[in-house]
Amino acid sequence: MDVYLIGHLTVDIVVEGGNMRRSLGGTVTFGSLAAIRHNATPHVVSKVGRDFPDEYLMYLGRNNVDLSYVRLSRYLPTTKFKLVYREGGERVLYLLSRCEDILSSDVPLDKLKGNIAVIGALIGEVPPSVVQEISEHASLVVSDLQGYVRRQSEDRSIVLASTPEAKLLISLSDVVHAEVAEAKAVFGDLPPAELAKRIVEGGAAVALVTLGAGGAYVATKQRVLFVPSFPTRVVDRTGAGDVFTTVFAIEYHRLGDYREAAAYATAAVSFLIEKPGPDGLRSRWEVKRRAEKILNEIREYPLDEDRRSR
Repeated sequence: MDVYLIGHLTVDIVVEGGNMRRSLGGTVTFGSLAAIRHNATPHVVSKVGRDFPDEYLMYLGRNNVDLSYVRLSRYLPTTKFKLVYREGGERVLYLLSRCEDILSSDVPLDKLKGNIAVIGALIGEVPPSVVQEISEHASLVVSDLQGYVRRQSEDRSIVLASTPEAKLLISLSDVVHAEVAEAKAVFGDLPPAELAKRIVEGGAAVALVTLGAGGAYVATKQRVLFVPSFPTRVVDRTGAGDVFTTVFAIEYHRLGDYREAAAYATAAVSFLIEKPGPDGLRSRWEVKRRAEKILNEIREYPLDEDRRSR
């Protein structure tokens, strides 16, 4: 199984507790490393600047990530973010630089037939017109909403806002993932289950709305499920949404069952957050054990009752 992950590789400057460190980031990074553990072959489609560290490319290459479709921008630097973690766990995100958009000519459209495309845009670098072309070729298009609701303020900090691109992305995707704050930016201050349903009403076949430790809601046209998180010790939540989205995509494509796919995705995230960075990722057979436990805890959410209570 081949997974094409489309979005910017980034350099993240992380500031926490008075300390600062540089790290490799991006949905395509965490997603590709998770794909390896789930017996899929990841292909990263991205653009970076001349300032992108060679050590990061070497790291991904050593981990069997195909970088054949990573292009070098001649004019713009790599996309860089500064992540400032404050007391209480609040995170403030700043955009320091942005690389070029990823165009349809950068995407191996002929390779997508029968395979998965994960749209992992961070700051709108995959235009909806490109997503539309991808949707005409890939077997399954799974998109993350985050890159289409982020806007930069005057101080370079990122704020969330509804955009026409976000709603267009939803209509072009088979599966859409959004953290609850991102979904609220588009649809307003609604309960998570209702937000998931709104995404489906917007055109997606499956909606994934995640709440961190609060679990996740999975919606289709027929029903909404609540998937509890797996209790564990949290060390680092970086990349959790990226891993959830990619693992769900792979398992949904493999099994054809969104309930099982959600259990695998939740289990994979529970391992990830136990260690810093991607060190917590585990193989599919290890994830399966936790997924089986989570599967027994998934329950259908009574959406109609929720609507009547508001």
